[in-house]
Amino acid sequence: MVLFQILRFALPQSSAISAPAFLKLREFVRSHGQAEDQYFDHILSDPQLRKQSDEMCWVIQWPNGSDLRTNASFRSKLNEATQDNYTKSLLFEYNESQTAELKKGLEAPVTEFAIINLSPTAPLQDAGLQRSMHKTYTDCYFAGGFSGGNWAYSLNTNDVDELLRENTGEKAIPAEGRRLAVYPLGWESKEHHTAYSCSPLFDEEILKLAPWFGPGTGAWWVTLEKHRNNQLPIANPSSIELLGG
Repeated sequence: MVLFQILRFALPQSSAISAPAFLKLREFVRSHGQAEDQYFDHILSDPQLRKQSDEMCWVIQWPNGSDLRTNASFRSKLNEATQDNYTKSLLFEYNESQTAELKKGLEAPVTEFAIINLSPTAPLQDAGLQRSMHKTYTDCYFAGGFSGGNWAYSLNTNDVDELLRENTGEKAIPAEGRRLAVYPLGWESKEHHTAYSCSPLFDEEILKLAPWFGPGTGAWWVTLEKHRNNQLPIANPSSIELLGG
């Protein structure tokens, strides 16, 4: 199994995603936690205008056996970089065979994090409901401009805005009680998704699931950047233009 964590937080107003504190934090995760891959950027408050919000989305692929995400040192460095304790955390497990498609979604021009939070009264074990949950994802492959993705239920919470806890211990929700599904879906553009959302195929499963939608159902969008090893800030950007001729 492969573990992914989605963190959302606001950087201080004086900082940016290229700020040394966030760079050092990503390097710390890479070197000490041997994180396989990391993706990050601001959540888009207006996807069509590409306007950024203050909230950051950071996706980390943790290797099997790494305990850094629950380590007090990591929590301390994260709080230092964000200067608050309002980091939201979601954990997901995928089979190895699922990660290639998932990364296509994360590395697409724009990534939709679609959320279906089933209500407490939803018949979670109903075969029809589970079929609709999965088909909501697989139907995307018939949409123009779809790049790939995957989906899973959150391991740690049924609240999309769950805060990262100070205690280092984490208890997984039993599989039969998981209600919060997150679909990281990659698109060539937001307009491709808009066109698909107006189609009968999009409505087919959504209309079946809608009676069971709970609070937090919706989506956020990000144009994710993949972390590169030793991704240090450039002291003199003009030197790039000179080197480029």
